Amino acid sequence: MKPWTRYPLWLGELFTGAKSFAANPIIGSERLNRYGLHAGRVWAAYWISRLRMAFFAPGVPKADREQFQTLGYVLKENYLPQEQFERLVTAVRHYEGEIRECLQGDTRTHRVLLSPEVLETLPEVKAVLEKPSLKRLFRYCAGHARLPICHIENVHNGSRDSVTERDPQKNLHVDTFQPTMKFWLYLEEVSDVNGPFVFVPGSNHPHRERLKWEYEMSLRAREHADRYTARGSFRVSAEEAERLGVSGPTAFKVKGNTLLIGNTFGVHARGNAEPGSSRLALWGMSRTNPFLPLPGLGFNAFNRLQYRVLQRERDRADAKAAAQGGQSSWHVIDQRRL
Repeated sequence: MKPWTRYPLWLGELFTGAKSFAANPIIGSERLNRYGLHAGRVWAAYWISRLRMAFFAPGVPKADREQFQTLGYVLKENYLPQEQFERLVTAVRHYEGEIRECLQGDTRTHRVLLSPEVLETLPEVKAVLEKPSLKRLFRYCAGHARLPICHIENVHNGSRDSVTERDPQKNLHVDTFQPTMKFWLYLEEVSDVNGPFVFVPGSNHPHRERLKWEYEMSLRAREHADRYTARGSFRVSAEEAERLGVSGPTAFKVKGNTLLIGNTFGVHARGNAEPGSSRLALWGMSRTNPFLPLPGLGFNAFNRLQYRVLQRERDRADAKAAAQGGQSSWHVIDQRRL
Protein backbone atom coordinates (compact mmCIF):
# COMPACT_ATOMS: atom_id res chain seq x y z
CA MET A 1 0.00 0.00 0.00
CA LYS A 2 1.39 3.39 -0.99
CA PRO A 3 1.98 5.75 1.93
CA TRP A 4 -0.45 8.40 0.70
CA THR A 5 -3.29 5.87 0.55
CA ARG A 6 -2.94 5.32 4.30
CA TYR A 7 -3.71 8.90 5.24
CA PRO A 8 -7.47 8.29 5.63
CA LEU A 9 -6.63 5.51 8.12
CA TRP A 10 -4.12 7.68 9.97
CA LEU A 11 -6.63 10.52 10.08
CA GLY A 12 -9.30 8.21 11.49
CA GLU A 13 -6.94 7.10 14.23
CA LEU A 14 -7.01 10.62 15.66
CA PHE A 15 -10.46 9.76 17.01
CA THR A 16 -9.37 6.53 18.68
CA GLY A 17 -6.89 5.53 21.36
CA ALA A 18 -4.04 5.36 18.83
CA LYS A 19 -0.98 6.96 20.43
CA SER A 20 2.16 6.14 18.45
CA PHE A 21 4.01 9.17 17.14
CA ALA A 22 6.34 6.90 15.17
CA ALA A 23 3.65 4.82 13.46
CA ASN A 24 1.22 7.61 12.57
CA PRO A 25 2.70 10.67 10.80
CA ILE A 26 -0.38 12.77 11.64
CA ILE A 27 -0.20 12.02 15.38
CA GLY A 28 3.58 12.52 15.16
CA SER A 29 3.48 15.69 13.07
CA GLU A 30 5.61 18.39 14.69
CA ARG A 31 3.72 21.07 12.78
CA LEU A 32 0.28 19.88 13.90
CA ASN A 33 1.46 19.35 17.45
CA ARG A 34 2.91 22.84 17.48
CA TYR A 35 -0.66 23.98 16.85
CA GLY A 36 -1.81 21.84 19.80
CA LEU A 37 -3.00 18.57 18.25
CA HIS A 38 -1.61 16.28 20.95
CA ALA A 39 -2.38 18.60 23.86
CA GLY A 40 -5.93 18.94 22.54
CA ARG A 41 -6.35 15.16 22.40
CA VAL A 42 -5.12 14.91 26.00
CA TRP A 43 -7.52 17.58 27.23
CA ALA A 44 -10.53 16.19 25.33
CA ALA A 45 -9.88 12.58 26.36
CA TYR A 46 -9.71 13.55 30.03
CA TRP A 47 -12.97 15.47 30.13
CA ILE A 48 -14.88 12.95 28.03
CA SER A 49 -13.74 10.25 30.47
CA ARG A 50 -15.03 12.34 33.36
CA LEU A 51 -18.38 12.53 31.60
CA ARG A 52 -18.54 8.76 31.26
CA MET A 53 -17.48 8.24 34.87
CA ALA A 54 -20.40 10.37 36.02
CA PHE A 55 -22.76 7.62 34.84
CA PHE A 56 -21.30 5.25 37.45
CA ALA A 57 -20.78 7.66 40.34
CA PRO A 58 -24.02 6.82 42.21
CA GLY A 59 -22.88 3.24 42.84
CA VAL A 60 -19.47 4.12 44.30
CA PRO A 61 -18.70 5.49 47.81
CA LYS A 62 -17.90 9.20 47.82
CA ALA A 63 -14.55 8.63 49.55
CA ASP A 64 -13.41 6.29 46.76
CA ARG A 65 -14.50 8.72 44.06
CA GLU A 66 -12.74 11.64 45.71
CA GLN A 67 -9.52 9.70 46.23
CA PHE A 68 -9.47 8.50 42.64
CA GLN A 69 -10.20 11.92 41.18
CA THR A 70 -7.88 13.86 43.48
CA LEU A 71 -4.89 11.54 43.73
CA GLY A 72 -5.37 9.17 40.81
CA TYR A 73 -5.79 5.94 42.76
CA VAL A 74 -7.99 4.04 45.20
CA LEU A 75 -6.27 2.06 47.96
CA LYS A 76 -8.14 -0.46 50.12
CA GLU A 77 -6.27 -2.47 52.73
CA ASN A 78 -7.66 -5.72 54.18
CA TYR A 79 -9.98 -5.83 51.21
CA LEU A 80 -11.30 -9.36 51.65
CA PRO A 81 -12.29 -11.22 54.82
CA GLN A 82 -9.19 -13.07 55.98
CA GLU A 83 -10.57 -16.56 55.42
CA GLN A 84 -11.67 -15.72 51.89
CA PHE A 85 -8.30 -14.16 51.15
CA GLU A 86 -6.44 -17.26 52.34
CA ARG A 87 -8.61 -19.50 50.14
CA LEU A 88 -7.95 -17.19 47.20
CA VAL A 89 -4.17 -17.33 47.67
CA THR A 90 -4.21 -21.12 47.98
CA ALA A 91 -6.27 -21.49 44.81
CA VAL A 92 -3.97 -19.20 42.82
CA ARG A 93 -0.78 -20.86 44.03
CA HIS A 94 -2.14 -24.29 43.08
CA TYR A 95 -3.37 -23.27 39.65
CA GLU A 96 -2.15 -25.50 36.85
CA GLY A 97 -2.76 -24.40 33.29
CA GLU A 98 -1.58 -22.18 30.48
CA ILE A 99 0.88 -19.48 31.55
CA ARG A 100 2.23 -16.79 29.24
CA GLU A 101 5.46 -14.92 29.75
CA CYS A 102 6.74 -11.51 28.67
CA LEU A 103 10.43 -10.60 28.86
CA GLN A 104 11.35 -6.97 29.50
CA GLY A 105 14.91 -6.21 30.47
CA ASP A 106 15.85 -8.51 33.32
CA THR A 107 12.21 -9.10 34.33
CA ARG A 108 9.98 -12.05 33.51
CA THR A 109 6.26 -11.38 33.90
CA HIS A 110 3.98 -14.42 34.04
CA ARG A 111 0.24 -14.09 33.49
CA VAL A 112 -2.77 -16.37 33.42
CA LEU A 113 -5.68 -15.01 31.40
CA LEU A 114 -8.78 -15.27 33.57
CA SER A 115 -11.19 -16.04 30.76
CA PRO A 116 -14.69 -17.24 31.70
CA GLU A 117 -13.56 -20.83 31.05
CA VAL A 118 -10.57 -20.49 33.39
CA LEU A 119 -12.68 -18.78 36.06
CA GLU A 120 -14.99 -21.80 36.16
CA THR A 121 -12.00 -23.83 37.39
CA LEU A 122 -11.11 -21.17 39.98
CA PRO A 123 -14.29 -20.46 41.96
CA GLU A 124 -12.32 -18.60 44.65
CA VAL A 125 -11.08 -16.10 42.06
CA LYS A 126 -14.48 -15.87 40.39
CA ALA A 127 -16.14 -15.00 43.69
CA VAL A 128 -13.81 -12.00 44.09
CA LEU A 129 -14.10 -10.66 40.56
CA GLU A 130 -17.89 -10.99 40.53
CA LYS A 131 -18.32 -9.02 43.73
CA PRO A 132 -20.93 -6.33 42.82
CA SER A 133 -19.19 -3.52 44.72
CA LEU A 134 -15.90 -4.29 42.96
CA LYS A 135 -17.59 -4.29 39.55
CA ARG A 136 -19.09 -0.88 40.29
CA LEU A 137 -15.70 0.46 41.32
CA PHE A 138 -14.04 -0.97 38.20
CA ARG A 139 -16.64 0.63 35.96
CA TYR A 140 -16.36 3.99 37.66
CA CYS A 141 -12.55 4.10 37.53
CA ALA A 142 -12.51 2.92 33.91
CA GLY A 143 -15.37 5.16 32.86
CA HIS A 144 -16.81 2.27 30.91
CA ALA A 145 -19.43 -0.42 31.46
CA ARG A 146 -17.20 -3.15 30.08
CA LEU A 147 -15.27 -4.87 32.85
CA PRO A 148 -11.46 -5.05 32.79
CA ILE A 149 -9.58 -7.96 31.28
CA CYS A 150 -8.20 -9.81 34.31
CA HIS A 151 -5.17 -12.02 34.88
CA ILE A 152 -3.21 -13.69 37.61
CA GLU A 153 0.19 -12.00 37.46
CA ASN A 154 3.54 -12.92 38.92
CA VAL A 155 6.45 -10.52 38.30
CA HIS A 156 9.86 -12.18 38.58
CA ASN A 157 12.53 -9.54 39.15
CA GLY A 158 16.14 -9.84 38.02
CA SER A 159 15.56 -13.37 36.73
CA ARG A 160 17.60 -13.04 33.53
CA ASP A 161 21.27 -13.02 34.53
CA SER A 162 22.64 -12.57 31.01
CA VAL A 163 20.56 -9.44 30.37
CA THR A 164 21.93 -6.05 31.35
CA GLU A 165 19.09 -3.94 29.93
CA ARG A 166 16.93 -2.30 32.57
CA ASP A 167 13.27 -3.27 32.76
CA PRO A 168 11.58 -0.32 30.97
CA GLN A 169 8.57 -0.59 33.26
CA LYS A 170 10.82 0.49 36.14
CA ASN A 171 11.31 3.92 34.57
CA LEU A 172 8.72 6.55 35.44
CA HIS A 173 6.24 6.90 32.59
CA VAL A 174 2.65 7.41 31.53
CA ASP A 175 0.89 4.64 29.62
CA THR A 176 -0.90 6.82 27.11
CA PHE A 177 -2.55 10.20 26.53
CA GLN A 178 -5.93 9.09 27.91
CA PRO A 179 -7.17 8.05 31.38
CA THR A 180 -6.85 4.28 31.79
CA MET A 181 -7.46 1.94 34.67
CA LYS A 182 -5.28 -0.84 36.07
CA PHE A 183 -5.78 -2.74 39.30
CA TRP A 184 -3.83 -5.03 41.58
CA LEU A 185 -5.18 -7.20 44.37
CA TYR A 186 -1.93 -8.16 46.04
CA LEU A 187 -1.75 -11.76 47.21
CA GLU A 188 1.41 -11.23 49.26
CA GLU A 189 3.25 -8.41 50.97
CA VAL A 190 4.79 -5.82 48.68
CA SER A 191 8.00 -4.12 49.83
CA ASP A 192 11.27 -2.76 48.53
CA VAL A 193 12.33 -6.38 48.19
CA ASN A 194 9.85 -7.36 45.46
CA GLY A 195 9.14 -4.00 43.87
CA PRO A 196 6.22 -1.81 44.96
CA PHE A 197 4.05 0.07 42.48
CA VAL A 198 5.24 3.67 42.30
CA PHE A 199 2.81 6.50 41.54
CA VAL A 200 2.95 10.29 41.52
CA PRO A 201 -0.21 11.45 43.35
CA GLY A 202 -2.16 14.11 41.52
CA SER A 203 -0.42 13.50 38.19
CA ASN A 204 -3.70 12.23 36.76
CA HIS A 205 -4.93 15.76 35.93
CA PRO A 206 -4.31 17.67 32.67
CA HIS A 207 -3.52 20.82 34.62
CA ARG A 208 -1.52 23.69 33.14
CA GLU A 209 1.89 22.18 33.96
CA ARG A 210 0.88 18.75 32.64
CA LEU A 211 -0.48 20.15 29.36
CA LYS A 212 2.67 22.22 28.92
CA TRP A 213 4.78 19.10 29.40
CA GLU A 214 2.60 17.06 27.01
CA TYR A 215 2.90 19.83 24.43
CA GLU A 216 6.68 19.96 24.69
CA MET A 217 6.99 16.18 24.53
CA SER A 218 4.76 15.99 21.46
CA LEU A 219 7.15 18.20 19.48
CA ARG A 220 10.00 15.72 19.76
CA ALA A 221 8.33 12.38 20.49
CA ARG A 222 8.40 11.02 16.94
CA GLU A 223 12.18 11.11 16.71
CA HIS A 224 12.82 10.43 20.40
CA ALA A 225 15.67 8.04 21.24
CA ASP A 226 13.43 6.14 23.67
CA ARG A 227 11.24 3.83 21.61
CA TYR A 228 8.46 3.78 24.22
CA THR A 229 8.23 7.56 24.13
CA ALA A 230 8.11 7.45 20.32
CA ARG A 231 5.22 5.02 20.60
CA GLY A 232 3.26 7.38 22.84
CA SER A 233 4.12 6.08 26.31
CA PHE A 234 6.18 9.06 27.47
CA ARG A 235 9.05 8.45 29.89
CA VAL A 236 9.30 10.94 32.76
CA SER A 237 12.39 12.21 34.55
CA ALA A 238 12.49 12.47 38.34
CA GLU A 239 12.55 16.27 38.05
CA GLU A 240 9.51 16.28 35.77
CA ALA A 241 7.63 13.94 38.10
CA GLU A 242 7.97 16.45 40.93
CA ARG A 243 6.26 19.09 38.77
CA LEU A 244 3.46 16.92 37.43
CA GLY A 245 1.85 15.88 40.74
CA VAL A 246 1.10 17.19 44.20
CA SER A 247 4.16 15.37 45.52
CA GLY A 248 6.97 13.22 44.28
CA PRO A 249 6.73 9.50 43.50
CA THR A 250 5.09 7.38 46.22
CA ALA A 251 5.93 3.68 46.60
CA PHE A 252 2.97 1.54 47.67
CA LYS A 253 4.55 -0.82 50.17
CA VAL A 254 1.50 -2.73 51.37
CA LYS A 255 0.44 -5.96 52.98
CA GLY A 256 -1.20 -8.80 51.10
CA ASN A 257 -4.96 -8.43 50.67
CA THR A 258 -4.61 -4.81 49.52
CA LEU A 259 -6.57 -3.58 46.51
CA LEU A 260 -4.99 -0.80 44.45
CA ILE A 261 -6.69 0.78 41.43
CA GLY A 262 -4.69 3.37 39.52
CA ASN A 263 -5.23 5.77 36.64
CA THR A 264 -2.15 5.07 34.55
CA PHE A 265 -2.50 8.33 32.66
CA GLY A 266 -0.77 9.41 35.86
CA VAL A 267 3.00 9.08 36.24
CA HIS A 268 3.96 5.66 37.55
CA ALA A 269 6.46 2.81 37.40
CA ARG A 270 7.18 -0.69 38.58
CA GLY A 271 9.40 -0.21 41.61
CA ASN A 272 12.98 -1.41 41.84
CA ALA A 273 13.36 -4.83 43.41
CA GLU A 274 15.96 -7.32 44.53
CA PRO A 275 17.02 -9.97 41.99
CA GLY A 276 15.21 -13.26 42.47
CA SER A 277 12.16 -11.73 44.13
CA SER A 278 8.60 -11.97 42.82
CA ARG A 279 5.24 -10.24 43.31
CA LEU A 280 1.96 -12.16 42.99
CA ALA A 281 -1.38 -10.46 42.38
CA LEU A 282 -4.66 -10.47 40.57
CA TRP A 283 -4.16 -7.87 37.86
CA GLY A 284 -6.33 -6.28 35.23
CA MET A 285 -6.70 -3.29 32.95
CA SER A 286 -9.42 -1.43 31.10
CA ARG A 287 -8.99 0.93 28.16
CA THR A 288 -11.54 2.14 25.67
CA ASN A 289 -11.89 4.65 22.84
CA PRO A 290 -11.28 7.91 24.72
CA PHE A 291 -13.59 9.97 22.53
CA LEU A 292 -16.78 7.99 23.08
CA PRO A 293 -19.12 10.15 25.18
CA LEU A 294 -21.27 7.25 26.37
CA PRO A 295 -20.04 4.47 28.69
CA GLY A 296 -21.09 1.55 26.51
CA LEU A 297 -22.99 -1.57 27.45
CA GLY A 298 -21.97 -3.90 30.23
CA PHE A 299 -23.65 -7.01 28.89
CA ASN A 300 -21.96 -10.22 29.96
CA ALA A 301 -21.65 -11.26 26.32
CA PHE A 302 -19.40 -8.26 25.64
CA ASN A 303 -17.25 -9.05 28.66
CA ARG A 304 -16.82 -12.63 27.46
CA LEU A 305 -16.12 -11.54 23.89
CA GLN A 306 -13.11 -9.43 24.83
CA TYR A 307 -11.37 -12.51 26.24
CA ARG A 308 -11.98 -14.47 23.04
CA VAL A 309 -10.66 -11.59 20.95
CA LEU A 310 -7.51 -11.31 23.07
CA GLN A 311 -6.90 -15.06 22.96
CA ARG A 312 -7.23 -15.10 19.18
CA GLU A 313 -4.82 -12.17 18.88
CA ARG A 314 -2.29 -14.03 20.99
CA ASP A 315 -2.73 -17.23 18.99
CA ARG A 316 -2.11 -15.30 15.74
CA ALA A 317 0.97 -13.65 17.27
CA ASP A 318 2.24 -17.10 18.31
CA ALA A 319 1.77 -18.46 14.79
CA LYS A 320 3.44 -15.45 13.16
CA ALA A 321 6.43 -15.59 15.51
CA ALA A 322 6.80 -19.36 15.08
CA ALA A 323 6.85 -18.95 11.29
CA GLN A 324 9.78 -16.58 11.73
CA GLY A 325 11.55 -18.92 14.13
CA GLY A 326 10.91 -16.85 17.26
CA GLN A 327 8.50 -16.24 20.11
CA SER A 328 5.66 -13.76 20.45
CA SER A 329 5.97 -11.01 23.06
CA TRP A 330 3.49 -12.90 25.27
CA HIS A 331 4.40 -16.54 24.66
CA VAL A 332 3.26 -19.77 26.31
CA ILE A 333 5.82 -21.37 28.60
CA ASP A 334 6.20 -25.01 29.62
CA GLN A 335 5.74 -24.60 33.35
CA ARG A 336 2.22 -25.08 34.69
CA ARG A 337 2.51 -23.10 37.92
CA LEU A 338 3.23 -19.46 38.57
